[in-house]
Amino acid sequence: MAAPETQGAAARGEEDCKSNHSESGSVSYEDSKDCILEPLSLPESPGGTTALEGSPSVPCIFCEEHFPMDEQDKLLKHMIIEHKMVIADVKLVADFQRYILYWRKRFTEQPVTDFCSVIRINSTAPLEEQDNYFLLCDVLPEDRVLREELQKQRLKEILEQQQQERNDNNFHGICMFCNEEFFGNRSVLLNHMAREHAFNIGLPDNIVNCNEFLCTLQKKLDNLQCLYCEKTFRDKNTLKDHMRKKQHRRINPKNREYDRFYVINYLWENWMEREEKTRE
Repeated sequence: MAAPETQGAAARGEEDCKSNHSESGSVSYEDSKDCILEPLSLPESPGGTTALEGSPSVPCIFCEEHFPMDEQDKLLKHMIIEHKMVIADVKLVADFQRYILYWRKRFTEQPVTDFCSVIRINSTAPLEEQDNYFLLCDVLPEDRVLREELQKQRLKEILEQQQQERNDNNFHGICMFCNEEFFGNRSVLLNHMAREHAFNIGLPDNIVNCNEFLCTLQKKLDNLQCLYCEKTFRDKNTLKDHMRKKQHRRINPKNREYDRFYVINYLWENWMEREEKTRE
């Protein structure tokens, strides 16, 4: 995302953040508890009337630059280069847009040093070559609460989506193994693949965003890729024989691309546990 020296700054900053904030004008962990004077609430439009949720773009925290929702890395790079702002553990933010809009509003109310650690770069160099970066992380209680609230809101939305799919009887899908068509409820197709083709994806009731999930699996098979070992084969018959003989009619549990299709992964404890493992 950023130049090597900037990434190094972020890494060193997270070390500082897990102990105390630096002495360069920011608050300590204990002092930062005073930042929350009342329970944190997430308004419908946390960025104010000029920054509406649901917009196809996300604004910079500090300026009027906007970036498409699917270009998150470009926004993070912009904030590092132009504003010297580093956000720690971005993958732990369940709703990036609302997170940015929240802090965009807060930084108009109080100085950035009330919330962020200050990371001094090249501290042994001459003064004119030194630089300060700002680290926003969940050591700050307000940031921690915000991340948890965003995760709870995401779980609520996911559960509503799952319930809608479970009650939907207008589903239409095709078995990816025998091309038989199914109409009605999604469980008919999922149960068919489990019963007739020994295709194991776990309990159907744990699946969410089912159409996207099935499309993802079908795309991999169309690209002649085994769903379990993810090797690519020369033709469909070879792929089918491989998956049948090796009992690879299941998804790769280590591929985190599938996490978003299982409700359990939206629980805060599981979310945190998975992300901690990625940093080990």
